[in-house]
Amino acid sequence: MNPLEQVLAAAKLLMISGKKPSLALIKTKLGNGIPMPILIQGLQQFKAMDTDSVEKIPSLNELHTAAILDEDNSEFNQLKTELAQLKQAYQNLNTRLEKLENDKSKAQK
Repeated sequence: MNPLEQVLAAAKLLMISGKKPSLALIKTKLGNGIPMPILIQGLQQFKAMDTDSVEKIPSLNELHTAAILDEDNSEFNQLKTELAQLKQAYQNLNTRLEKLENDKSKAQK
């Protein structure tokens, strides 16, 4: 979820609630985490949009959910990679152990 999408979603939410989107209202809605140039760019872009384009803007909840899913997928992929590495290490150790046991039994004969 990029900051510009957040600004657009906040402006849409304000419009739906019957308020005219402004820098102050959007900043209040989103907090201080977004730089002023992005807020200005987003508000200008929002004001230039037609009704159909505004309707296509995802809500803040949808953007937040998408960001969480991306984060979960990233963590899942990292865990899959670690599991594959652990399996490979286990196979290598198991192979070495079998070889050592075979060498030991040959030496005892």
